[in-house]
Amino acid sequence: MLALTTRVTASCTSLFFACTLLYTSASAAPAAVKEEQFEFKTFSFARITLHGGDSAPVRYYLSKPAHKAPLVLYIQGSGCVPPFAGLGTANRSSNIYSWIPLAAEKRYAVMAVEKPFQSEEPQQGNPGSAVGCAGDFNRHFSYDTWLATLKQAVRHALLLPEVDARRVLVIGMSEGAPMAAGLARELAEVTDVVLIAANGPTQLYDFAANIYRSNGSDEDKLKQLQELDRTYGAIAADPTSTSKFAWGHPYLRWSSFFAQSTAENLAHSKARVYLASGMQDDSVPILSTEVLYAQLRTQGRDVTFRRIPLAGHQLVAEGRPVPEAQPEYDAFMAWFERR
Repeated sequence: MLALTTRVTASCTSLFFACTLLYTSASAAPAAVKEEQFEFKTFSFARITLHGGDSAPVRYYLSKPAHKAPLVLYIQGSGCVPPFAGLGTANRSSNIYSWIPLAAEKRYAVMAVEKPFQSEEPQQGNPGSAVGCAGDFNRHFSYDTWLATLKQAVRHALLLPEVDARRVLVIGMSEGAPMAAGLARELAEVTDVVLIAANGPTQLYDFAANIYRSNGSDEDKLKQLQELDRTYGAIAADPTSTSKFAWGHPYLRWSSFFAQSTAENLAHSKARVYLASGMQDDSVPILSTEVLYAQLRTQGRDVTFRRIPLAGHQLVAEGRPVPEAQPEYDAFMAWFERR
């Protein structure tokens, strides 16, 4: 039976370069797998959808390297913004910093995964929060569902001929950091982990640490700590609620992440670890990363910690453009190459 192929070409401009889009429907793929090819001016990547019965489809993106190459997975931060926007239009872009330029080098099979029940509809709220996420996202998103999605996607990608499964780097940013640690614990194939703005113990510690480092009197801080305790108590009393929100996310999201320790999960993996944190990060205090670093160091682990003066959550100083962090990204890729 002849395979049907549909091609649509269009000129477009991304955040990084002009490109030409080539879409191919891969009807030759197994019934449970859908593959779409997007070819840029200098490289191509596939969008692969895995269908598994009644569960949500698992969808991931994988660039085509020049030859069989290590897998590099980026895990995005919090919220429901998809990895890419506008695919198939003239205004497409990546929402994961440095994904496209690294893929364009064609030295790695560069990967990103959509969160479970990720909607293509725009979010009606602030990016990074879960307020206004479309569809069923908030009814299902948790640490556990996200980890299961990542595991299924990575296991599928490791079987592809262009992927050298002997070396797997996972890069987790902010919320993606505990996910990267959990993935390294679950999958022995993960050889290297880069954690950007990573918490060490439970995320609950980050809230307390930020209160202590804030301005104000001890009396003011005590009131904030008591309010933190009350909010946590409400979450613990109804941990599976997806209609009640705290700090921009449903209780289910918080309870599932509070139950996790990045340090504990990495203690059960054999991956090398690279940490990068801004010393002025107001979201994930670097003190939380210091706890992680101290525990890994005293366990005799191979761990590198890059502390960046004056930098915030995005590894750049407040108000500075994110691309100024590119030297930090270059540094951890050089670290990966030195293995």
